[in-house]
Amino acid sequence: MFGWQYTLFFHLIAAATWLGSMLFFVFVLVPYGKKYMEREEYVTFLNDIGMKYRKLGWVCLITIAITGIILSDIISGWGAFMVRDGHSDPPASTIAWKMVGGAVLFLLAALHDFKYGPRAIALWDEVGDTEDSRKARRRATNFGRINLILSIIIFWLGITVVRGSPF
Repeated sequence: MFGWQYTLFFHLIAAATWLGSMLFFVFVLVPYGKKYMEREEYVTFLNDIGMKYRKLGWVCLITIAITGIILSDIISGWGAFMVRDGHSDPPASTIAWKMVGGAVLFLLAALHDFKYGPRAIALWDEVGDTEDSRKARRRATNFGRINLILSIIIFWLGITVVRGSPF
C-alpha cells in the first residue's frame, strides 16, 4: 500500500507542478510582461523563463509518465490493455485515453521545447522583430496553448478515473 501511495503522491505533485506552472505563465507572467516591459525586454524575459522552466517541465512529464504507467497497472491491471476490448470499460478506457493524450502531449511538448521555441528565439536574436520572427513566436505560442488545453483535458480525465464521469 505504501508503494501505491508514494506513486500517486509523485504523480499528483508532478501533474500539479506541470499544469500550475503553465497556468502561472499564462495568467501571471505574460500579462505582467506585456504591461510593464518594452517589447524587446518582454520577449527576452519570456524566453529566459521558458528556458529555465524547460528542465522542470521535462522532469514533471517524465515523472507523470512513469508514475502513470505504474498507476495504470495498479488501477486496472495490464490485462485490461492486453486483450481485445479489455480496455473498453471504465476505468481502463479512461486510462487508455489518458495514455493517448499523454503521448500526444509528449510529442507536442518536444516540438515546442526543442524545435519551434528555439527557432523563435534564434530568429529573434538574428533578425529582431520581423514578420518571420513573429510567425515563429506565434507557432511556438500556439504549441504552448495546445499543450495547456491538452494538459487540462488529461488532468480532468485523471479525476474521472478516480471519481467517475459526471456524464
